[in-house]
Amino acid sequence: MKTIECELDVANFTKSLKSIGYNHYSAILDLIDNSISAGANKIWVDYYPEKKGTYRIVVADNGCGMKRQDLIEALRIASSDPTTERQHKDLGKFGLGMKLASFSQTDKFSVVSKAKSNELCAFTWDLEFVRSKKKWLLQEEELNFTRPKDQGTEIILYGVFQDVEINKEQVFAKVRTQIAAAYFMMKEIRFYINEKEIVAIDPFFSKSLASNHSAIENVQIENVSIEIQSHQIPHFTKQKPEEKRIYTELAEIGMGPGLYIFRKNRLIAWSGWEGLEKNLRINDLFRMAVFCQDDADELFNIEVKKSQISITDIRLRDLLKKSIMHFTDIARKPYKKRSQLSLRDLTDIWDLQKNKDSEKILFAINRNSEVIKQLENGKIKTRDFLNIIENTIPYESLLYYLNLNKVDHKTLDSKKLETGKMMFELNLITETAYKKLKDKYEN
Repeated sequence: MKTIECELDVANFTKSLKSIGYNHYSAILDLIDNSISAGANKIWVDYYPEKKGTYRIVVADNGCGMKRQDLIEALRIASSDPTTERQHKDLGKFGLGMKLASFSQTDKFSVVSKAKSNELCAFTWDLEFVRSKKKWLLQEEELNFTRPKDQGTEIILYGVFQDVEINKEQVFAKVRTQIAAAYFMMKEIRFYINEKEIVAIDPFFSKSLASNHSAIENVQIENVSIEIQSHQIPHFTKQKPEEKRIYTELAEIGMGPGLYIFRKNRLIAWSGWEGLEKNLRINDLFRMAVFCQDDADELFNIEVKKSQISITDIRLRDLLKKSIMHFTDIARKPYKKRSQLSLRDLTDIWDLQKNKDSEKILFAINRNSEVIKQLENGKIKTRDFLNIIENTIPYESLLYYLNLNKVDHKTLDSKKLETGKMMFELNLITETAYKKLKDKYEN
């Protein structure tokens, strides 16, 4: 077989690293993962303003740190085999996370590290320098720690947000929320951003009296063990002021209804049902937590930056679908209750008619209502009656049954046609208009 050497164009490759798919928040979380893998119990994220609106970002930890040769190896592109077994705290998979997360934000970053009883060491990746030399050359530096004292690691990103205008308070708030929710199960670790400690956020509102939670279900797929738990968070009207604030913050980073995938207790992906459930309005209180270890990676097809997943295994999809169906009625209960109350909110004028054969429903005026009786006795003016009708439309109930596709559209079309005939006979619509209605609703 004839072979041709096809060398990597270093300059072009380095320019493509910013397009690897990270956003700012997923990049910061990936750098934090390295600190957790190093056994840190304190992790700092600091933003220092630089010239022209850019920032120097430092992610520091008090973990085990690295010796000089270990740091060189850690800075090697694809430094580890993704198929090898990981240590208990190691959140990595591909040996790419620290480098790609950093390169996605800047062309230049440094890593300073110190292992116990070893010297401080520091190296810099500078892609401008790499391009000029056309070789992957690390630069050894003399840098000091900002945060750690005896041991640990700092990753320093230079010139972040270059050529991009940002609302710094909004960015800091989103980073804080992402960290607070992604690592909320890791109670043994303290996180800080710009000097302030981050308070963990439970995206499932587990302590709220207005929430609902299933028991943890353990499922087995061959030798892989996965835990599943369903959650119905409080309806917005039942949330306390602090819960409303948290709900809003979570919504701003895209945490809504759907699957919440945890890998080694780190929330790596959230929201969206992967086609396992419909994105209905009445499902927006439903979250399903899926807890797994790294032995389940193949079932989820987890990519490098760990912020997006796809569930590829049919067996797992079937198991999740069954669990979703089992808990769905519970998760919708607040909407069902509100739909029932909205029918009798002020008056008994609205009625729900059920088709026994199809289990479909129609909304109708309750002929036995006291309001109707008063109208028939001439005690209510027509204008007042119309105001009552308008002001008591059961929107919550309409929303609930429309989302469930429970409305009896066939009977409704028949009633519309019947009404159209009556209006034609009363000369309220033309014959042409009536024929159009017949064409529309007879079939």
